[in-house]
Amino acid sequence: MSINPLDDKEIRFKVSQIKDLPPLPQSLKRLIEIIHSEIETVGELESIICYDPSLVAKVVMIANSTYYGHRRQVKTISKAITVVGADQVKSICICTLLMSLLSNGNVISADHREMLWKHAFACSRIAAQMTRKRPWMNGAEAAVLGIVHDLGWIVMATHFNEQFTAIYETAARKDIPPWYVETQYGLEHTQLGKYLAARWALPKEFEAVIEFHHSPERSRCFKTEVRLMHLVNVLGHLREYPELVNEESTLSHCRDLYISEEEWEEHQQSVERIWPEVDQVWSLLGLHPG
Repeated sequence: MSINPLDDKEIRFKVSQIKDLPPLPQSLKRLIEIIHSEIETVGELESIICYDPSLVAKVVMIANSTYYGHRRQVKTISKAITVVGADQVKSICICTLLMSLLSNGNVISADHREMLWKHAFACSRIAAQMTRKRPWMNGAEAAVLGIVHDLGWIVMATHFNEQFTAIYETAARKDIPPWYVETQYGLEHTQLGKYLAARWALPKEFEAVIEFHHSPERSRCFKTEVRLMHLVNVLGHLREYPELVNEESTLSHCRDLYISEEEWEEHQQSVERIWPEVDQVWSLLGLHPG
């Protein structure tokens, strides 16, 4: 696919013309506020979900699936949260809400929709797991950062789809990560994501992670969070780009966070146990075509 790249003036104009970029959904906004303030009760989470019938149905459905192995039928949202786990439910709800941003008519292909959702959810699980090893931050907050770090790709997919498609086609043809080629089309998903984070008034550490997760050395604040999400993103792409885990820049960020070679190897191995869960939840939510 051959298209002319956008220059800075065109990008600024197109971004300024985005009138239908949705405000932060109230349930998602409240959920982020609760996680950010470290309120961790089933009742608080239930009070958010109960106002969204779609979320209630999906969480109860997942709790009743054979994947979670609960013998008695789950009929209430509070019991569903207990069965599935509060952190897991939070991640499922946030990813499901973000899917509304990917429902821009038929602009985004089914494959790209699935790819974006699964990467976000996988990174939420990876981030939560990594923070169990070390107290870099609250595990629930890390899970949300794992979900939102690539918001820029969602903005690009929905509002700059021609460039988005060309970037992924070029990356696939060259067998390299898409963020290595996006600038030749005049776009950077990190900048687009930062715009959305500011529009939604997300916490400042969210903005830093979204903007600098590919270049942690450029971040002037929240350096621990940015470095950690850089590593989470590398692990989230382990199946497509395994070479990234051994790049010197990756290993350097591991050292900055005092992650030993042995511990880094353990994190890589754990990713293989996470992906079956990601695939299963995607299937249970019915987000796939057909």
